[in-house]
Amino acid sequence: MSDGVFVSVMGSLVLRNGERVLTPSAPKLRSLLALLALRSNYVVSTGTLMEELWGNNPPVSALATLQTYIYQLRRVLAECSPGRQILQTKPLGYVISLDRDELDWNVFQDHVKDGRAALDRGGAEAASMALSRALALSSGNPLGDVDAGQVLAAHVNELAENKLQALELRIEADLMLGRARDLVVELKTLIAEHPFHEVFYTKLMLSLERSGRRAEALDVYHQLRRTLVNELGIEPSARTHQFQAQLLAAYEDPHRDSTADNAPIAVVTPRFPRPAQLPADLPDFVGRADTVDTLCELSLGTDRTTSARLLHVNGMIGIGKSALALHVAHRVRDRFADGQFHADLRGSTDQPADPSAVLGHFLHATGLTDAELPQDLDERAQMFRSWTADRTVLVVFDDVASGAQIRPLLPGGSRCTVLVTSCGWLPGLDGAKVIELDPLEVESCVEMLAAMLGWRRVEEEEDMARSIAALCGRLPLAIRAIGTKLAAAPNYPLRKVVRRLSDERRLLRELRTHEWTLETRLARERARLSPQAARLLESIARRSTDPYVDPGKAAALADLELFTTELLLEELVRTRFLRTVDLDGYGAGGFVIPPVIRSFVLQLPHEQTVAPRQPPEGTTINDEAWDFELLARNGYPGQ
Repeated sequence: MSDGVFVSVMGSLVLRNGERVLTPSAPKLRSLLALLALRSNYVVSTGTLMEELWGNNPPVSALATLQTYIYQLRRVLAECSPGRQILQTKPLGYVISLDRDELDWNVFQDHVKDGRAALDRGGAEAASMALSRALALSSGNPLGDVDAGQVLAAHVNELAENKLQALELRIEADLMLGRARDLVVELKTLIAEHPFHEVFYTKLMLSLERSGRRAEALDVYHQLRRTLVNELGIEPSARTHQFQAQLLAAYEDPHRDSTADNAPIAVVTPRFPRPAQLPADLPDFVGRADTVDTLCELSLGTDRTTSARLLHVNGMIGIGKSALALHVAHRVRDRFADGQFHADLRGSTDQPADPSAVLGHFLHATGLTDAELPQDLDERAQMFRSWTADRTVLVVFDDVASGAQIRPLLPGGSRCTVLVTSCGWLPGLDGAKVIELDPLEVESCVEMLAAMLGWRRVEEEEDMARSIAALCGRLPLAIRAIGTKLAAAPNYPLRKVVRRLSDERRLLRELRTHEWTLETRLARERARLSPQAARLLESIARRSTDPYVDPGKAAALADLELFTTELLLEELVRTRFLRTVDLDGYGAGGFVIPPVIRSFVLQLPHEQTVAPRQPPEGTTINDEAWDFELLARNGYPGQ
């Protein structure tokens, strides 16, 4: 432990300096320390901290009070390690810097990883020891003595879930070591603490059976069934029911020992339709090789979890979220033999999809008729969870509006993977692995154009192809729009496209096609901004001659206080009107306004108090839009 600093969150919150305990006693300081520690080495925004401390109704003095709390916490941390800046102020927020061995959550994860690896190798003894070391770090409920707000509560749930998973693995290792008799009391206690945790019931049934107490093992099954039926209205899973059937057979034939070995229990399932709802993959998908590999690996993860794997891909409009999700889904679809579901939730439109209708569509695909479908959303959700509980299923949700929209749609099985796309963040989507997309690399943009136009045409004007990529903000959807128009005009020079795209006030008009227009989507997203954020965005687009701004410059452009500006910048980043630029290793050095966003703002009527930015000297404006049909019919403007 470098510098003697150690933060514990797996049980009670503790801040130590060697043997000295320096944990703050004030409730708000404790919440602040816990949240910053769990997100150590990453900036936690001012808005997130305020949301944690005061929810959706912060007092007028919230910013000043938060600064006071930060000052007090910084003094405590400085006492832990004099001369070391553990808590640092960054643009838009704060960061606590901790080495990996200075936070017990990190140490816990390392021990669990070792335990899983040992278990996969068949090393039950090593697995049990590693997992026991992990569990020894948690003497009670994670952060049980901290008054968690809505942000910290999601982290607490993650800690608690990981602790339960580690406990399941350690029990599995102990069963492999023949310690069934020793586990009975522990498992009975766990069932009392977690009455709906089916895995603990099955482990207890197995421990009792291996201890020669089959009648008690069968009683445990009936206890589980009564609990699930009476409290949740559901039956035990098919796997547990099959185990009960094997116990019954063994009970009727005392000479038959059905569960003495450690082989997995076979579950016979009836034939059912296998949904295959994925839309076609793009034949010319290019780029993002590392991201594709990461998503494929995560979707097929070998982690032993009790819930579906949840992957969230987000990024600004046109950045290629849907194409990436579909490409990954097709790469891994053969590993989800029980079916692949797909739904466009239309979150960026005025009419998001109804979760009940989506579930009806899914359940129809499993072979159910209208007469068999319940009308109530909760009943449909329960039916879908039951259908997926013991199956290997992939579900892709495109253009999700909110966590509330998707929660009823999540499958119930631990062998399922859910791939989600959205423009913005999705609060309430607990446990999701988030992949935030950046624009494509220039080389990938050129490759995309070449796939649409042919390499010979692109190579002849490769510099112009690169300029097109830059002027389009390296957005795949914008590159595809230009490629579509150029494919319809095989003799039109790329240099003239560059000239037309260089007028940023007309950029969006040049990107229009028959099938879509960015203006409509952007206008809808802008309408969701607060008036202050919309005004700040307009000030940056019209007044700044540089696409890069920092909080101080943005505050000056909009004539706002710095703290207010930081909160508004966070809103614009969250809604993807701005992107952060990593200048200091923490991802919070400054902000950039993408070209399509600047073009969108510049073509809007502006307030009289916001003076427009003057175009560069010598710029000319051609009011005739580059129209797809005109190109096809009448030749090439400007030739």
